Amino acid sequence: MRTITKLSDFSTPKTQFFQTTFLLLFLLFFTAFPCNPALAEKSDNDIQYSSVEERRLYLAIQQERDNLSLERKKLNEKKKELKTIETEVDKKLDQLQVLREQIKVLIADKNEKEDQKIKELSKMYEKMSSAKAARILGSLNNDLAISILEKMKIKSAAKILDSMDKDKAVRLTDAFSNLDIK
Repeated sequence: MRTITKLSDFSTPKTQFFQTTFLLLFLLFFTAFPCNPALAEKSDNDIQYSSVEERRLYLAIQQERDNLSLERKKLNEKKKELKTIETEVDKKLDQLQVLREQIKVLIADKNEKEDQKIKELSKMYEKMSSAKAARILGSLNNDLAISILEKMKIKSAAKILDSMDKDKAVRLTDAFSNLDIK
């Protein structure tokens, strides 16, 4: 009976396929989980191979392991970059929120000042004769004229509208009746 001393003694292609598969699995298992820590530290030059195929498979596995390690490093770097970007975006969002609040305050302040000016204008127009006030209000844009009339006493606003051109008075009255209450 013939004894097989090496895996390479098999001669059929089918057995060579099984030999290569077995060798690959064997190398994968023992390179991933070395039994002897001293073997894990050996370099390619220190390892004894029984065939060229075994060496080729071992080097291919080693290359794949190195590639996987490199990919892990790249992935970790990308994760760090994403965390940094996420932190920056959060800071920008916080800054935008602060700016949004500042804009709200500025708009409220502007609206308050405009409202105060319109109140002052309405008092001035109330003190004018209704004919003069009607002429001036008739030449203003509708929004401003309505705002001024809105702040006046009803009696003064009625006199001014009565002295105004009928078409303009109708447009102002119509716009005034559709006024959005703030």
